[in-house]
Amino acid sequence: MPDGTTEPAKHRGTGPAATAGSVGTLDAFTLVNRKVFPLLAVFTDSVQRLIADNGYLAVFVLMMLGSMCIPIPSEVVMAFAGALCAPVFAASVLGSPEAALSVGWVIAWGIAGSMIGSWLAYGLGAWGGRPAIDRWGRYILLRPHEVDRAHAWFERRGEAVVFLGRLVPLIRAFVSLPAGVAKMDIRRFTLFTFFGVIPWCVGLAFAGKALGAQWQSLEKYFVPVSILAAIAVVIAAIWWIRMRRRTMAVEPSID
Repeated sequence: MPDGTTEPAKHRGTGPAATAGSVGTLDAFTLVNRKVFPLLAVFTDSVQRLIADNGYLAVFVLMMLGSMCIPIPSEVVMAFAGALCAPVFAASVLGSPEAALSVGWVIAWGIAGSMIGSWLAYGLGAWGGRPAIDRWGRYILLRPHEVDRAHAWFERRGEAVVFLGRLVPLIRAFVSLPAGVAKMDIRRFTLFTFFGVIPWCVGLAFAGKALGAQWQSLEKYFVPVSILAAIAVVIAAIWWIRMRRRTMAVEPSID
């Protein structure tokens, strides 16, 4: 396994050729997706440039931010970094097959970033969640005593929420914060976060390496899931608002 450092910048390709190479071969689904969601395409290209220019450091930072309620597409991070472990694709992007990344280090830095980001988001929720709800909860129709209910709920079902949440695009970015607000046991949170992070990072990295220039074909699987997750969140939010308004209309306020 290499020493965990990136190749010098002189080995990396630059200019239009390198930019085209960083994208890889686009299939019909990816082309349509880029036309329908141009902002997402720009975001994805930015992620690729950061990884191509900064290697393992970018993988670590992006995976950390992507676990801190910042919806960075971690599937793009790990799949593209995995693709850069394939010498032929690495040569087209980084300028030399010798500059190819190590899949072992990509996985290690991806897991490390995910865990640290998850702890930070959990800590933010545990430290500031209750005071924030006490002060501003009424604006989202959430009353302070309901945090106690959330804590009891996470004590019963938190493991499944944390583990499965790590395997769903978009949702995985936010799952740590409510676990912190509910003050789920930190040891159980860490254990099931780790169990969820491993298959995500390992699977995407090896899939990216195997596909090489075709790595973006993975989008046909993740984009629909991301869209469904976003729709589910919107529907849940609408349901929550309507339910809370009805409840608060017939019950006295509880401070």
